[in-house]
Amino acid sequence: MLLLNPARTDGAKIQRYPTLHTAGKTDRILIVAPHIDDESIGAGGYAIDAIANGADVYVVFLTAGDCNRFAARLMFKTLEPTASNFLGVGNARIREAGQAMHLLGIPRDHYFVLGYPDRGLRTMVENPGAIIRSTATRENSVPYADAVTPRADYNYDSMMRDLMKVVTIVKPTTVIAPVPFDHHSDHSAAAEITDAALEELHLHPSRLGYLVHTAVSRIHTAFMKTPRRAILPPARMKGFSWATYGLSTAVQQTKAEILLTYKSQRPYVFLLRNAFVRQNELFYLYPARQDAGSGIPIAEP
Repeated sequence: MLLLNPARTDGAKIQRYPTLHTAGKTDRILIVAPHIDDESIGAGGYAIDAIANGADVYVVFLTAGDCNRFAARLMFKTLEPTASNFLGVGNARIREAGQAMHLLGIPRDHYFVLGYPDRGLRTMVENPGAIIRSTATRENSVPYADAVTPRADYNYDSMMRDLMKVVTIVKPTTVIAPVPFDHHSDHSAAAEITDAALEELHLHPSRLGYLVHTAVSRIHTAFMKTPRRAILPPARMKGFSWATYGLSTAVQQTKAEILLTYKSQRPYVFLLRNAFVRQNELFYLYPARQDAGSGIPIAEP
C-alpha cells in the first residue's frame, strides 16, 4: 500500500491562504454554535490560543442538540425514542457543554445556552410570526432550566431577543459563526440570525465563519486520525475568501480532549475528532466594513 505524506501534499495548498494571528488581550471573541460541540469543531483551537493570550472568549449555543435520534437510541436503549428521551439528550449535552467549557478555560458566565429547537432554526427564520414545535421533544418553548430564558416561545422574536442580550453582554470585537453556505439548515440559519442580531444592534465586529457540513446530509468526517493533514475548503469553494489558523500539537491534543467530552455523541464524535483535529482551522473571511475598524489581523501568504 502506498502511503502519501499528508504534510507535504497539503503544504502548498494551505499556503495560498492568509494566516490569522492569535487574538490578544483587548479582544472579546463570541463563538456562535448552532449545536453543542460546533464551537469546538469550528474554532476550538483558535479559542484555546486566544484564552492563553489573554483574550476574553464567550460561547453561545443556539440549541441543545436534542434532536439526535441515534444518541437517544443509544442513551435510552430504545429503537423508538420518546419526547422525554430527546429531552434527556438535550440535558446530557448541556452538562457535557459545561465540562467542555471547563476544559477550554471558559468560566460559567462566559457561555450561554439558548435552548431553541434543534433542526428548527431554519423554520423559525422562514416563519418569523409562528411558534413552532420541536419534532423531537414536542416542546414549543425552551424546556431547559439552564437556558438564558426558560420557557421562551419557540419563535424568531424570542430567539433574537436572547441572542441580542448575549451580544450586548459580550460586546464582541470578533464574532465567529457558521458560514451562510453551510449545508445544514441550522448552520445556515445561525449565520443569518447572527448577522440580523448584529445589524439590529448596529454593531460591526470583525467576522469569521466556519464550515462544518460541505454538502447536503454530509459532514466532513474521517475514519483515521490525520493530525498532519490540513483542513482545506471543498474544491468548488476554494476561490472563496478563506484564512487559516495553525494549531500546535499541544492545542490539537486539547481540542481532541474537548471534543471527546461530548460522550452522548459517541461513536460519531471520534469521526469529528479525526476530521477537525488537524494542523489548522479554516475560516471564511467576511469583507471588512468601512466603519468597522481594521478587521481581523492576518499575515498574507
